Amino acid sequence: MKGKRLILRKLFFQGLFSFFEILVLTLSLLASDLPEKYRKWLEEEVVYIITPKEREVFLKLKTDRERDIFIEAFWKQRDPTPGTPQNEFKEEHYRRLNYANQFLGRGTGKPGWKTDQGRIYIILGPPNNIEKYENIMGVYPTQVWFYYGDPKYGLPTAFNVIFFKKEGTGEYILYSPSDHGPQALVADYMYNARDTRDSYQRLYQLSPNLAEQSLSLIPNERMEPGVINLASNKLLATILSLPQKQVEDAYAEAWFKYKDLIEVEYSTNYIRADYEIWTVQNEHGNYLVHYSIEPAKISVEEDSQGYLVRFDLNGRVSDEQGRTIYQFEKSLPLVLNRDQLEEIGKRAVCFQDVFPLIPGTYTFDLLVKNPLSKEFSSFSQKIHLIARTESPEISQVLLAYDLQEVKEPQVVFPFKIGTRQILTQSRKSFSSSDSLVACLQLRGLDEELKKRASLKFALFRENQPVLSQERKLDSLTADSLVVEKIPLSSFIPGYYTLTVDLMIDGQIKNARRLELEISALPAIPRPIVVSRANLTPDEEMFITGLQLFNSGNDLEAVQRLALAFSLNPGLKQALAYGEALFRTGEYQQVIDLLRPYNREEPPAELVSLLGRCHHSLNQFAQASVYYEQYLERFGTNFEILNYLGTCYYQLGNKDKALAAWEKSLSLNPNQDKLRELVNSIKKNQGPGKSS
Repeated sequence: MKGKRLILRKLFFQGLFSFFEILVLTLSLLASDLPEKYRKWLEEEVVYIITPKEREVFLKLKTDRERDIFIEAFWKQRDPTPGTPQNEFKEEHYRRLNYANQFLGRGTGKPGWKTDQGRIYIILGPPNNIEKYENIMGVYPTQVWFYYGDPKYGLPTAFNVIFFKKEGTGEYILYSPSDHGPQALVADYMYNARDTRDSYQRLYQLSPNLAEQSLSLIPNERMEPGVINLASNKLLATILSLPQKQVEDAYAEAWFKYKDLIEVEYSTNYIRADYEIWTVQNEHGNYLVHYSIEPAKISVEEDSQGYLVRFDLNGRVSDEQGRTIYQFEKSLPLVLNRDQLEEIGKRAVCFQDVFPLIPGTYTFDLLVKNPLSKEFSSFSQKIHLIARTESPEISQVLLAYDLQEVKEPQVVFPFKIGTRQILTQSRKSFSSSDSLVACLQLRGLDEELKKRASLKFALFRENQPVLSQERKLDSLTADSLVVEKIPLSSFIPGYYTLTVDLMIDGQIKNARRLELEISALPAIPRPIVVSRANLTPDEEMFITGLQLFNSGNDLEAVQRLALAFSLNPGLKQALAYGEALFRTGEYQQVIDLLRPYNREEPPAELVSLLGRCHHSLNQFAQASVYYEQYLERFGTNFEILNYLGTCYYQLGNKDKALAAWEKSLSLNPNQDKLRELVNSIKKNQGPGKSS
C-alpha cells in the first residue's frame, strides 16, 4: 500500500491528476486493502447510502472488531424505531439491493446494483408508477418512473426519473433533459433531426406524452426545447445525494474520536445534542467558561425517589501543543416526579455547567454519556481567551430570551451575569412575546475611552434595517458587562440579523453580527434547566493553579496553589501544591507539607511524591521505603521500579537494582538507555559475581 501511495503522490505533483481525483483513487486503494467481507459492505452493499465522512472514518479503522462496531452504529443511526429489535431501514435497504441484483441487471453483464436503474431503486425504492415506451417505431426503449417526493429533503411533491437505452442497445441509463434532451430518445437511423426543437417535434409526433416528459422531470413544468433545465439538473443531484441528507453523520467522527474512551455498549448509540459556550473574564483575570448541553432525547429510570435523569460529562481542555491543561469528570443528575416527567415530554432538558480557565488558545472537547440508556454525544470547539488587549473590542455576544433575578447574588453558577441568571438556548429562535436579550463583555476600554464610546444595536430583516438603538458607555461597570433588551412584539415572523457596533467618537471600532429567527408561534417551549453546584473562590483558585502547572508556568502555579491550599487545606490541594513545589526544587518543603497527611494507608500520589522528594535529596534509603510501599500496595509501575533500582544502586546493592530494572523492562521494553545500562552492569559484573 505504501508503494501505491508514493505512485499517486508522484502523479499528483506531475499534474496528471487533480487533488480530488487523487483523493478518490487513494480511498479506493484503501478500500481494496480491506478484508473481502468489509470491502463488499463498503463498495457494494452501502456504496450509495454511506456519507463521505462515514466512509473516511471506516477506512481509518484498524481491526475487524472496530469495523463490526462501526457497521452496527451505521445501521442504528438509520433505524426509524430504535427502541425495537427490528431495523426497518436496514431490512428495506437489503430488500431493494436484492431486487436490483435479481431484476435490474439482466442482460447488462453487470450486477443490478451497478446499473443506473439499480442505483435509483436502492435510493428511492419502487416507483409509484412505471410508463414503458419500448415498442414505438423510431423511439429508443425508454422507461419513466414516477415518484412522490418529500419537500423537506428538497424534492418536489412529484417527479419523474427517466431511463433510456442509448442508441437502442445496452442497459438503461439515467436520462437528463439538459445533458441528453429529446434527440437522445429519437432514432437517428429514421429521423435526421436538425436540432433539439426538431427532435422534440419528431418525438411529439411519435409519443406526445414522452415528448413532454423529455423536457422536464417535474410534471407540468413548461419548458422550451433546447433550454437548459436547471430544476431537473438540481433534482437529479438531490436524488443522488438523498441518502446523505437523511442521516446526521456527526456520530462517525465522534465515535472514532472517543472509541478508546467509551465502553462498548455506548459505541453504537450516538445521540444528537445542541451545545452552547460563552466565556466571560472575571476580576482575577481568569475566564469563566459557561456551557450548556441540550440532548435530542432523554432517557429516565424509575427508582424509589422518583424518575432519575443523569448525564456524565468528561471534559478536556488542550492547548495548541496538544497538552492537557484541564480535565474533569462530572455527573449531572436530576430526580423528577410524575408531573415533571410529563412536562419533559413537552419540553427539552438543558444541562448547564461552568468552569474557570486561564487565558490562552485551547480546544475544548466534551464527551457526554447517558449511563441509563448507554448513549453518548460529543462536541469540540476552539476557544481563544486573551489576557488583555489595548484595542477596544466586543467579546462573544450571547443571545438569550430572558433574565431572572437570583436568590444568591454572590454565588457563581452557569450563565449568571451580575445578580441575574441568563435564560438562553442554543437555537436562536424567539417569539413575539419574548424580549431579545444581548449579553456581552467589552475589552480595552479605559475610563477616558468609556466617555467617548457607545454601543449601537441594529436589527435587519432581508438586509433592511428595522430597528436601531444606541447606548452610552460612560457609566459602564468595572466588569465591562453589558445587557441590552429588545422587545420583539412589533416585529413580524422571519429571519433577522442583529449587529452590535462598538463606536468611538462616532466611528466603528469593532463589530459583531448574529443571526436569529422570530417565530410565528405565540410562545416557544423553553427547556428545563439543570445546573451543577456553584463555583467557590477556593475551587477557582485550585483549578486555575492546576492549569498553570499543566501549562508549565511553575512559579505562578506555586503561588496560586499555595493560596488555594490556605483557603481549603485538604489532601487534594496539598498534593497539587506539593507537585508544584517539587517541580521548583523545594523538596524538603514538600516533605514538611505532606507530613500531616502521611497517615495509615496514604494514597498512591502521596507515596510516590514523598519517595521522589527523598530521592531528590539523595536520601536513597528513605526513598526506597516509599517506593517499596508503593509497589506492594498499588502494583507494578515501571517508573517507580526505575526509581527504586536507582536507589538500590546508589546504596550499593547492584543485584536488587538489576532485578528492579529488568522487571521495568519486562513491563516497558521501549527503554533503550535503561537496557544499555543493565547490559553494561552485567558485563562489568561478569559471570558468577554478585554484589
